[in-house]
Amino acid sequence: MTGSSNFEEGDHVQYQAVGGRSEATKNSTTTGEIVDVLTKPQPAGDTGVTVKASEKEPRYVIKNDNTGKETAYKGDVIIGEADD
Repeated sequence: MTGSSNFEEGDHVQYQAVGGRSEATKNSTTTGEIVDVLTKPQPAGDTGVTVKASEKEPRYVIKNDNTGKETAYKGDVIIGEADD
């Protein structure tokens, strides 16, 4: 499911939180639960920053397991289901 947009609210996922997912950035991964799937532009996460979500490119609000912070991410930073 790497880079897929087939995730749903309630899914526990592994993702790259900083810098996006590319060969140039070697960031560590973290885990969290998807608490909302956004399909239109709207404020999201703890910061309330407006995200440019759409049906074609949804944003996933993920609650980080370690910090409890909620942040919206594009599907391409989600690596897949987290090992529970």
